[in-house]
Amino acid sequence: MRDKAISILKERRSGEKRVILLPDAVREFAIRGYRVFVEHDAGLLAGFPDDQYAAVGAEVVDCDTAWTRSNVIFKYKAPGPDEYRRFRPGMHLASFMHAEGNFQLVEAMRASGMSGYALEFFRSDAGDYPVPVSDNEISGKLAILHAAYHLQSHMGGSGTLLADVPGSARPKVVVIGYGNAGGGAARLAAAMGADVTVFGTRWEGLRRFMAGMPANVRCLINEPSAFEAAILEADVVVGAILISTYDTPTMLSDELVSRMKPGSVIVDVTCGYGKGYMPSFSRLTTYDDPFYVRHGILHCKIDAMPASVPLTAAQATSANVWRYLLGLAQAACEGQADIASSNGCVVTEGRVSHPEVLRHIAMHEGGLADAV
Repeated sequence: MRDKAISILKERRSGEKRVILLPDAVREFAIRGYRVFVEHDAGLLAGFPDDQYAAVGAEVVDCDTAWTRSNVIFKYKAPGPDEYRRFRPGMHLASFMHAEGNFQLVEAMRASGMSGYALEFFRSDAGDYPVPVSDNEISGKLAILHAAYHLQSHMGGSGTLLADVPGSARPKVVVIGYGNAGGGAARLAAAMGADVTVFGTRWEGLRRFMAGMPANVRCLINEPSAFEAAILEADVVVGAILISTYDTPTMLSDELVSRMKPGSVIVDVTCGYGKGYMPSFSRLTTYDDPFYVRHGILHCKIDAMPASVPLTAAQATSANVWRYLLGLAQAACEGQADIASSNGCVVTEGRVSHPEVLRHIAMHEGGLADAV
């Protein structure tokens, strides 16, 4: 039997303050006999200093030790290029890595002989993707908060308050997608008093979603005439489909955006690859420069939006993700079968194993990614 040990790394991406597991989750590993190595200050910027980890049985260590003392390594976001040199055979590393859009990372993992797991690809027996639920919901809610602030006239918006005020017209919000991000956006917008329209493509799923929504949320199948009518009335549009990539058909066209009400806001929380379903977006934005204007419409596309609320994001994600990380650790260290993590495996034994990543690589090699 291999050593029962895991490591938790500190994030080094600019602006990233989250940590993948909090002390309460670390305790769950410790009571099951795992040694837990936590890199110094891994949780500090999220509000959890080293002494809180030490109090539940973790060993606080330096960066080199965290990478080398265990074969099972957890971090929040994908390793950066400066960390690729640490990859090695026998390592099992899991993070939210979005490997389908990061071919350099995929190749570094493959060449090293390690096993890499994308948390967003963990899939349960029921066919759902339970691990990114918290971050997706936070992204949807933050989309509404950002939109509400930038609708103010001094921010370049139309001057609409994203709330119900007696005597004024109720603001209108369109949400594209009804997953966790779309649900978070729709619920918050509805609670603020907006009239919300949610578009989806599968009626049974949309019907179940609608059953949990308040009365000021209507759910429609994404049919062109209904979609266009809603977009032209919208004060805010939130794009929240599961994935948008090089070959995703256009949904919100540049021409349709040009006919929206001036000063309206579009927030794309999908942050996919290529032009995708919202081709009026030409680039990602940042918290330093969150919006740009095209056709008189404010556009926001911030990657890793929940990074702005590291305390909330770390608390919610840790409470949700530790069970799935435990399953991965038990598979790697104890030989137990674990369906969720095996479904999330991107690279193993020198080969790319996940079908979605292979599909993106094929598009890239076929020239489609560069063409769009």
